[in-house]
Amino acid sequence: MKTIAIALLLSLVLVSCQKLADPVESGTSDLIGSWIDPQYSDTVITYSRAEHLAENQYGITFQSENKLIERQNSGFCGTPPIVTADYQGTWTSHDSIVNISVGFWGGTIDRSWRIISLDNHKLVISEIKSEYHTGK
Repeated sequence: MKTIAIALLLSLVLVSCQKLADPVESGTSDLIGSWIDPQYSDTVITYSRAEHLAENQYGITFQSENKLIERQNSGFCGTPPIVTADYQGTWTSHDSIVNISVGFWGGTIDRSWRIISLDNHKLVISEIKSEYHTGK
């Protein structure tokens, strides 16, 4: 009986000393989908997940194979009524940083975002940089 108790105790000690598996992070695959209704709070922007982009409203859809569609103003005028267009682009990610390159009415935009949080309903980011390149 004493031997069984010692063996059981030894097994528990060995199991408890094993390295625990690293927690599984959600990763950027959760980013794939449409994000709309940006809410700005200082330097933080919160997007809501949607089934699709809303007509004539800003939104961004991250697609597989690092492609994206950004719905944004179709011209320089920001006075309502706003007319939007869909611009094709690409995205890459590393850790919590997402790099975006997308067209706009006057050229291209290169952005870097830091993902603060991401789940099935909300995407919270902080924009690190935004560079506009005019002309083509």
